[in-house]
Amino acid sequence: MRIHDKYRYTLQWGMDTFEKQQAGEFLESLGNSKSDFIVLAVTEYLSAHPEALAKADKLQIVVKQSYTKEQVKAIVLAVLEDKMAGSPRAPQEPHETSLDPSGPAATEVDIDEMLKNLDAFQ
Repeated sequence: MRIHDKYRYTLQWGMDTFEKQQAGEFLESLGNSKSDFIVLAVTEYLSAHPEALAKADKLQIVVKQSYTKEQVKAIVLAVLEDKMAGSPRAPQEPHETSLDPSGPAATEVDIDEMLKNLDAFQ
């Protein structure tokens, strides 16, 4: 808004993305120099995008949005839940084969099966 010989604007945005948080924190750190930085940033943008000055075209600004830590966590959990729902469940009681003398004794069948599996390493 133009007031006498100055421009006055109020800006506000959420903190829902990293980019918005970073911009907000940076502008906060500038103290009373925010206005000068905004003028510089807009000037740089217009230099890189002179088509934005064309009054006939409506300016479309597309912000590439990154995900917050919470959003990434929710996505990963959803994918894991989908995968777990579609995969067969492991047996609740594992087959007990142990060569540990303190555990149950290994049977001949267990030893034969173990020896067959060793062939895969040759």
